[in-house]
Amino acid sequence: MSDPYTVLGISRSASQSEIKSAYRRLARRYHPDVNAHPAAAGKFAQLNEAYHILVDPERRRVFDRSGATHFASSPRRTSGGVAARAARRAHFQARADRIVNEWLERERLESRARGKAVYTAVTLFLSTFVVALMKPSLFESSTPFWRLTLLALFGFGIWHLFSSLSEHLDHYTYRSPYLSVTRQTRSEKPFKRSVAWAFVIGGYLFSLSTGMLLGVLTEDISKKLFGPTSAVDALFGVFFYPPIVVLIVDLMYRLNLHFEDL
Repeated sequence: MSDPYTVLGISRSASQSEIKSAYRRLARRYHPDVNAHPAAAGKFAQLNEAYHILVDPERRRVFDRSGATHFASSPRRTSGGVAARAARRAHFQARADRIVNEWLERERLESRARGKAVYTAVTLFLSTFVVALMKPSLFESSTPFWRLTLLALFGFGIWHLFSSLSEHLDHYTYRSPYLSVTRQTRSEKPFKRSVAWAFVIGGYLFSLSTGMLLGVLTEDISKKLFGPTSAVDALFGVFFYPPIVVLIVDLMYRLNLHFEDL
């Protein structure tokens, strides 16, 4: 067994939290489910053994004093000691695998939540920009059936947009706590709720204003594509179409995730 401190990349004075942090970081990198390199499995086994030596205060003390990675045993108990060590190693390996698999699952869910938030925000901003730029008149030129269909999609889109934004805000933001002299709390969520709302509203207004500005400069192109559009119709479009686009893109994203799980 190599020096467990070297395997984990820590100093001999490392604390228990530093040992666990180093193990988690390296385990994510070398776990066989994540790393397909042929040497990854052996490296992961070394990490497990090094971790369980150093996380156990008695085993760590023995190693620091004598360099031994396990307790000495008498000749009469050699076979029993080998079996005990094998059973203990198997137990630790199963436990390490379970812990790492739980980390990987949490990271997978977090990655999906982050992807959904990005898709919702980017689709809202981009669709607002395109609609403000092109000023489509699909609703005005549609038949009554398609108008009813667009209105239904708009209703579902508005509900879906605000539900998604609420979900993302609850996941990533915190509300400002009341000031207290005797109690101070710190949220584990990364963003303040008011800052997140400012980002969403600011991004929407920026997309809207940029699209309208470029739309004025390219008005001849939009007229050729969709015909002349009044200011009221253009304003109606920037509020009507983006929720529908967000709904469709989010449904496609969820379907893609569903097929990935199959």
